[in-house]
Amino acid sequence: MTFKTLLLSMTLMSAIPAYSATKNLCDDMIASGKSSEESIKKCLAKLGESDTYKENQQKKKWQEEADAAKSSEEAARKANIESKKFTALELDEAGFGKAFYAIRVDYGNPRKPKEKRITEGDALCKYLGYEKSLKSIVSAEIMPQNANKNGLIVDTNFLGVVSKEPELYVDKDEKYTVRRYMEITCAKVKSKDVTGTAEELSKVTEDLIVLNQELNTPKKDETAGVNDGPRKPAGKTENGYKRPDWATQSPSQSVAK
Repeated sequence: MTFKTLLLSMTLMSAIPAYSATKNLCDDMIASGKSSEESIKKCLAKLGESDTYKENQQKKKWQEEADAAKSSEEAARKANIESKKFTALELDEAGFGKAFYAIRVDYGNPRKPKEKRITEGDALCKYLGYEKSLKSIVSAEIMPQNANKNGLIVDTNFLGVVSKEPELYVDKDEKYTVRRYMEITCAKVKSKDVTGTAEELSKVTEDLIVLNQELNTPKKDETAGVNDGPRKPAGKTENGYKRPDWATQSPSQSVAK
């Protein structure tokens, strides 16, 4: 019996008027919360189980079964999600020696530069054989002359369709800086037969980390800065969806074939 079936049974049971249910002292002792389990057992042995007691026991049993079914279904959905972290080296290999560019920065207005996501995390994950981006780390800005024709993008059209193959990034006027993917963690559903897994995975938002240290200038220190400016909190949606534990745990190291 599934969690939904048990929940329906409990709802129907609670909707039935309890006109025939009788009570005795044992029920009052249980309701008071001030009687020991041993005292209640003695009372039941003496006065017997009332209709109210039997009904409450049945509801308790159904609730326990419903909780167990829910936990089992949640565990099955979690086990049905496969994830993998792709390192910079693995991304270079997937890009035939070229980096995947994540963001383009337009300094047409120096006081208010505009950033555009030119390769969505989900798009890159789909190219890599997965479905969803859980976490991405992107580099500091790469200067235009170093970015032009030195990286790849995976396009997503206005209908949300992801290109089956990447294309060479071209900036003929060399006017934009870009940020490349340094690391990305992707996830996918292993079996379509486990109900609810795809929906659970689709709710997770990408955790995007942006490094600040410039890649094309000498290092000022050994620690790469992290962009801690205001961004949409990872793992939250408009309806307050909480990012599940599996989306933040260490992914498996298996590689999709």
